Amino acid sequence: MNKSIHICGSIILVFVLLGVYNPKVDKGFEFVLLGDLPYSDAKVKETKTMIRDINSRKNLEWVIHLGDTKGGSQPCSDKLLTNRFELFQRFDIPFILTPGDNDWYDCSQESAGSWDPEERLKFLRKLYYSDVSNPQFTTRSQAKESEFTEFVENRLWVKKKVVFATIHLIRMTKPEADPTVSERRMAAASNWIETAFAEAKKIGSPGIFLSTQVDPWRVWGPPGTVAALCPACIEPVSGIELLYKVLVKEVAAYDGQVVLAVGDTHIFRVDKPLYDAKGSLIENFTRVEVFGNPIVRWTRVKVDPSEHQVFTFYQEKGASSD
Repeated sequence: MNKSIHICGSIILVFVLLGVYNPKVDKGFEFVLLGDLPYSDAKVKETKTMIRDINSRKNLEWVIHLGDTKGGSQPCSDKLLTNRFELFQRFDIPFILTPGDNDWYDCSQESAGSWDPEERLKFLRKLYYSDVSNPQFTTRSQAKESEFTEFVENRLWVKKKVVFATIHLIRMTKPEADPTVSERRMAAASNWIETAFAEAKKIGSPGIFLSTQVDPWRVWGPPGTVAALCPACIEPVSGIELLYKVLVKEVAAYDGQVVLAVGDTHIFRVDKPLYDAKGSLIENFTRVEVFGNPIVRWTRVKVDPSEHQVFTFYQEKGASSD
């Protein structure tokens, strides 16, 4: 018996020295990223198929939906919004939504029912952000930690020292009647981004993953090139002008990797669009944008805190109709 133990211990020692065996190696974890779906009854059917596929994967931690759970011209009725909420309850893992413009802001369109957007936002908040919506998933809410008490949708959580935060920002398709409303939304977003970075620095986090609906970069490329080809394209998206400055300030002062996950333009891409005021690329910042309508696909995100890049993105297959 002792001889066997001695031999076994010797083999393990060799494996450790060779880097083959390490019972404490942290393999990281994975989660789901999607957005801008479903936009029609047909896409609801495909989304159900996609959800079944995701539920069949037993190693996924949660789902982040980057907003626009319906088409902009679809009704913003209680019934449709509730149906979308119930659709996403089919996931076996926690579901987190950061709202998009289609979900409330564009509800004033006649085709969407001529609703009061702020009233629709209140309804959406009751649906998705009550204390019982995700009882198995604990997150921090900005509403309880700042002066921005209405922003229950802005959430923050940490797993294996990696910081995650959702930030409610949208593309404004028309000017708001009261500009202070969008200014307050941007101020809340800035505050929550700063909170995420402060938490990351406090715990020595290797990475920060921020999620929002709006894609800040309408056209991407080196600033000088974009300005020469399309001067207007270099300007920030309306309503989120301060976002650039906040990101540049916080990312440049942080040693880890930062990802900004967005929806909005329905183009899958992973790139590095953040430059500082001098035109220098900020290399530890990455944008990932998810597929969107009419494509029903999802992105698998692998998080490995031991890797320098921390985050890896995988395109997952689309869902075919039943």
